[in-house]
Amino acid sequence: MRFRTGISNVGLLHKIIRSLAALARSCVIKLSEEQVYFIVPGSESATGVQVWSQVKVSTLFEDYRIESNSNNEIWVEVNLDSLVKVLRSADNSVGGINENMRNSAALSQAEVTLKLNKKQNQPIWAFDIKGYTASRKSMIITHEINVKILSSRRQEDLKEPLCPRPDIHVVLPNLQELRNIVSRLAPVADDVDVSANHEGTMELAVRSSKVNLTTTWKELAIPVTNLEEEGEEAEEPRPSGQMVTTTVTIKALLKFLTSYVISGEAIMCICEGYCVIAYVYIGPIDNAEGVLTFYVPGKATDDN
Repeated sequence: MRFRTGISNVGLLHKIIRSLAALARSCVIKLSEEQVYFIVPGSESATGVQVWSQVKVSTLFEDYRIESNSNNEIWVEVNLDSLVKVLRSADNSVGGINENMRNSAALSQAEVTLKLNKKQNQPIWAFDIKGYTASRKSMIITHEINVKILSSRRQEDLKEPLCPRPDIHVVLPNLQELRNIVSRLAPVADDVDVSANHEGTMELAVRSSKVNLTTTWKELAIPVTNLEEEGEEAEEPRPSGQMVTTTVTIKALLKFLTSYVISGEAIMCICEGYCVIAYVYIGPIDNAEGVLTFYVPGKATDDN
């Protein structure tokens, strides 16, 4: 089993891991020849939010080499806090966190490599950050974090959630703006009704003993789904103005919305009374280099 790569987009990888670290302490990363998969199962997330995502290898890595006896796939489980710290250091070193406030410790001509090693029978990810200081001295910074290689049984236990056919798909407003609004709802109530219809209207509604508050967006885009392209129709077409609703916890919705650091573009679908699924795209929706899929569980209400 061998794995070694250069990290060509440290900033993006850092953002992805930061977003996952808001959900759970650890995640599973599946490495294959063409794709990298990031998985947070429901058992790892305090809010029940799951993440199943994939990104093209070429989007994150260069000089990528992987070998294993399992179709050249390697599954590792990694502590997210540890990985965030390493990637923050790497991002600082390449000067990528904020170009307007470039860290004085940033290295010029910086390169970051990652390889799978073993130390005293413990699998580790070893990161080497190489570059030059302001005085043109060569510098190498090394970080190591423990990882766990997943067994075949553990791999088989990881199953993407089975959900009903979505009742509605809608292109979400800018995720950072949406997060700011949801943050303001948190002091008012614990839960929020997420609703949308086929006319492009979306609503977030909270209710408490003291206040009922609804925020509405209109004329949002309704994407064409694969089922519609294939000519399949819903079992019973709904009136275009009829709202489809699922209640979720505000805490869970905010966990998903930490993904605004990755991209501002996302599509949401609602499985009425069951869950909200959000697809966060890396790059343009119609030509994405990767997608992070967040499953936000619905919450039973007195009306259901």
